Amino acid sequence: MEGISIVFPHADNPENNRVLELQKKLLRENTKGKYQLSYLSGNQKEDVYPAWNWLISRAKYDLVLWTNTDLLPAPNWDILVKKYQDKADWLSMRVVECGQIGVAFPMIERDFGITASSFERKQFEYFAEEESKKHPEFEEGFVWYCPSVFKKKWFLDNGGFPTDKPYPYPNDSLFRQKVEKGCRFGVVNSWFYHLQRAGENSGEKKERK
Repeated sequence: MEGISIVFPHADNPENNRVLELQKKLLRENTKGKYQLSYLSGNQKEDVYPAWNWLISRAKYDLVLWTNTDLLPAPNWDILVKKYQDKADWLSMRVVECGQIGVAFPMIERDFGITASSFERKQFEYFAEEESKKHPEFEEGFVWYCPSVFKKKWFLDNGGFPTDKPYPYPNDSLFRQKVEKGCRFGVVNSWFYHLQRAGENSGEKKERK
């Protein structure tokens, strides 16, 4: 079975670089199958959507995980993704958020740490294992957030993320509006922890201690 290309723009700052190393470690240890990790490192927030488009267009595998540096995977997250990859065009994961910014449904708010050094891996992975018992492997229905999986060809055939409006305009929402009518949406029972570093990485918030 083919692998997954994992793509994201990476904000180059000391704490986010530590988060990146943590993410790499968890991907190595918690991914069952083959994967390609591709990211563009910089500090220009307006480059976010062009970076995703560029990385996706050059992805090794047709199956792409659209994600960010601050999203940390639970064990075996990729198994159900591959199993149900043909059940939806846009396939989202289940996400636990640390609560540093507002948490919208269907995400779950639990604090398992807000920095790379304070991340409570064992506690998060236990929580994800227990919560997963409450959900089916796959559910149909509209879900739109990062991380999500889709096919590279499908994404490119639909034109990729628009880039004519400047960041922070949600260009992924413009893409959603374009594809939503004919798109099959779903969510798999695979789990990620979100450190919610958007404010710190954009410079809008002071770095956490």
